[in-house]
Amino acid sequence: MDLEGAILSLFKKFALLIFSVIAIFAFPQCAFAASLLVVSDVISDSAPAGTSTNHLITFTTANPIPQNGEIVVTPEANSGSSFNIPATLDYTDIDLAVSTSSGSFIDRTLAAAPSGGSDGISVTSGIAGSITITLSSAATSTIPAGAKIQIKIGSNATFGTIGTHFITNPTSSISYRVRIQTRDALNTPLDNGTMMIAIIPQVTLTAGAGNISQAVLFNGLPTGLLPGATNNVLVSFNTDIPATCKYATTSGVGYYTMASSTIFTDANSSSLHYQATPTATNTIYNFYVRCETSSFVVNSSDYLINFQVGVVPSASSSPLPPPPPPTPPPASSGGGGGGGSGGNFLKGGDVTLDGITIPQGSLVILQDGVIVNEEPVSVLGTFTDLFSNLQRGTYTYGVYVKDSKGNKSSTYNSTIYLIGGTNNIIAPIYLSPTIAAASTTVALGSDIEVSGFGIPLKKVLGVLNKQGNTQTGILTASTTANGNGSWKITFSTAGLTKGTYQVKAQTIVSSKDQSIFSPVLYIGVGENPNPDFKNRSDLNRDGKVNLVDFSILLFNWKTSDAVADINQDGIVNLTDFSIMLANWTG
Repeated sequence: MDLEGAILSLFKKFALLIFSVIAIFAFPQCAFAASLLVVSDVISDSAPAGTSTNHLITFTTANPIPQNGEIVVTPEANSGSSFNIPATLDYTDIDLAVSTSSGSFIDRTLAAAPSGGSDGISVTSGIAGSITITLSSAATSTIPAGAKIQIKIGSNATFGTIGTHFITNPTSSISYRVRIQTRDALNTPLDNGTMMIAIIPQVTLTAGAGNISQAVLFNGLPTGLLPGATNNVLVSFNTDIPATCKYATTSGVGYYTMASSTIFTDANSSSLHYQATPTATNTIYNFYVRCETSSFVVNSSDYLINFQVGVVPSASSSPLPPPPPPTPPPASSGGGGGGGSGGNFLKGGDVTLDGITIPQGSLVILQDGVIVNEEPVSVLGTFTDLFSNLQRGTYTYGVYVKDSKGNKSSTYNSTIYLIGGTNNIIAPIYLSPTIAAASTTVALGSDIEVSGFGIPLKKVLGVLNKQGNTQTGILTASTTANGNGSWKITFSTAGLTKGTYQVKAQTIVSSKDQSIFSPVLYIGVGENPNPDFKNRSDLNRDGKVNLVDFSILLFNWKTSDAVADINQDGIVNLTDFSIMLANWTG
């Protein structure tokens, strides 16, 4: 290169440097936008024009996303083809979860627009569309730097409701770029990230070789001998990695040979598998199960779930006691008149309790605070109890369940006025989960682990808040109970201050139905738990524990009222009264 060319090259480099410096000062957001870490988008179907593709987007923030900040997902076109976002896709088809440590992802509440308690979802539909998540205005909505973000789009979005709409795949079999950008409340870019997704024609693959990537199956249920009156069971099991599973009724059948009608329903990100199965008495059942992973690796051997339904005892082998004689109506205080003039009014009445709870737990029923029945629950968790020929009047029924470890659910209460000649049905009764803590004291930064039993195959929502602060600073996490009702949730204490925290759980049966909350656990973070029963004894919050609070306690006696239940064990009883007396001020 001659001297003139060298000088020209040096001048160009200097000019580029000067332009970059000017750009930094004129457009500072361009200078500080960082790269997102570990960005990925896993799709469930790579077929061209696929209409039922789930997206699982994950990344780690480099900069914090403040309140009212945004996360923007933008698929880009290539060679005239692109992903197509339908106009029907909305916040119900999207999940946003955040993990600020190595613990579980915690789902955030989404809505059509941001508010003080929800993040908002805005969708621009079409082939040039995008999805914008706007964080809520609450100060606690800030996502810190280094947080792991998980966005689900499609039917894999199951928090609150299950998604029903999907992003349509491009029609051309090439690679496409999807951009992720985070912004502050003024739309200033914070972090940027890019993913590439390859759209390829569908192919048929044979089973993968070797055992290294095969799914491990465990916790198969039911097992052993079941009662002869069992008409249906939930066959369920877990896998250590996401998989699709089928079964045969004879051994040695390959996965691809098994009928498609034997595919198990999935939950918990395809790690819990279950199927409702009708059964007959005096019959042995064998389910030979094999699974296929997302890498198309299938099990080379069977996993056997084996159980037997026994026979129904004959009437002669276990005679039932005769029914009690009907209670005679009270004598008339007036004179004259023939018998029967009272009609149905003076007849006995019936009460039926019907609901669902922990499979094979121990169900306890109280009538006016006294235990009147204790019985095992069916393998499906359903129960129906009839109390016949009761005198007319007011009755309060309470129902709770004990799990195999002796932990109790909260007590479900219902008060009715019984009229003669009627059958009063209290249903549906959804009992709360039971709950226990792995440890009641944890160090700052350590995880809080709670577990228990609930309604099988239903979502369990765990709620954690600092004692005395029930409106803000609430953490939630959820999971799905296994086929035997067992569940476990882990809360991260990262960012929590030292003190006593309250943890409780609730079963979400559907978008409209849920159980009452479980008894409350008190967990000490960085110190031993110190439940503030003195403050809880002041039921009307007037600064005194006196006859007014005692009246409130008596009014809610033998119920599960959350205010009057001072020790939060699920029922207002002598224990709560004793605590109130210990804190009496007069």
